[in-house]
Amino acid sequence: MIAHYFKPTMSNSKINLPFSLKDRRPQIETELETRTGFTPELLEVLGDRDLYILYRSYGFVYEMKNTLEAIGNEFGISRQRIHILKKRSEARLRARAAELGVDLENLRG
Repeated sequence: MIAHYFKPTMSNSKINLPFSLKDRRPQIETELETRTGFTPELLEVLGDRDLYILYRSYGFVYEMKNTLEAIGNEFGISRQRIHILKKRSEARLRARAAELGVDLENLRG
């Protein structure tokens, strides 16, 4: 597993509180499995940051899709870099799904 050592912040109405992606990973995996059908075995190919980027871009935070720019602002990187990371993560998921014999088209989402 890949370890990342940055702490993004999530807006909580008026205050920004840092949180650890490593600590939130089980919660994020559970929510992705419930909403999309992505199992932990499928998600294990993603690092914490990549998992979080997918989670945010699918709109599971605040029940709305987040722009790449908004996600990039959390990490202090450009929206183009977030786009690259998201596409790389999706490619890794497709490759892992092929290894496991999972049809991604049949997953919820």
